Amino acid sequence: MTDQEQAASENHAEQTRQLEQLLIQRQKWLGDASHELRGPLNAAAMSLNVVTRRDDLPDGVHATLRTAERHLLHMSDLVRDMFDTAKLENNAFELSVTADVPVYEIVEEIAEEFATNREVLSLRSVPDRTITATLDRDRMRQVVRNLVSNAVKYHQADKQATIAVLLQRIDDACFEIVVDDTPNGLGMTKSDLEALESGQPFWRAEAAKTVASGTGLGIQLSRKLVERSGGQLRYDSEFGSGTIATIRLPYSLGSDTDAV
Repeated sequence: MTDQEQAASENHAEQTRQLEQLLIQRQKWLGDASHELRGPLNAAAMSLNVVTRRDDLPDGVHATLRTAERHLLHMSDLVRDMFDTAKLENNAFELSVTADVPVYEIVEEIAEEFATNREVLSLRSVPDRTITATLDRDRMRQVVRNLVSNAVKYHQADKQATIAVLLQRIDDACFEIVVDDTPNGLGMTKSDLEALESGQPFWRAEAAKTVASGTGLGIQLSRKLVERSGGQLRYDSEFGSGTIATIRLPYSLGSDTDAV
């Protein structure tokens, strides 16, 4: 090896070391920042909950407090996504799995939460109420909520969101949860879908950036949570028409299915 090649090799090794250090620092920052924010946010949520239960508040105050609750919930979701991303990257994430979870309850809870949103023209849920599964209920609720929240936010400029949330049995091994925001959804281009599949944690489609704020954490975190649950998260999309997001999961984490 010549002196020039030796110098280039050493320079490459040093750049690799610096990059690894930056990644470690980023992971630590995500974990530390989210941990520090969770306490104040939880305290604020508890205080708001106490105040909103009072029946002696002046007119208009309840509406203001409900708006504050929605914004606080959005911030709490962001902090949770930061914390979960840091744990997943450090391979320190564990699911809290429960047997025989009635999956339709998750679908109906999320549908009820977003049905009255002013951005929504229609939101219907079509759940198979016979489906139960072994999974982490809170985490799967987090995934479905993220998908429906995106469907609410990313619709065509001159239209309101039209969303269907389906829960359906595929076979004896798998079931699916489908979030469909066509035909009024914003949708993604072919290049958007390719970038989405690359797994970049902060990636967002250029068209989406003009419609609503966001970090890009939720979409990749949702995929990782589904995969940890033994399933797959697939997107079918057409720009200007909308997106169909499909979660395929086994009824049991021990199932030998194509979803794993």
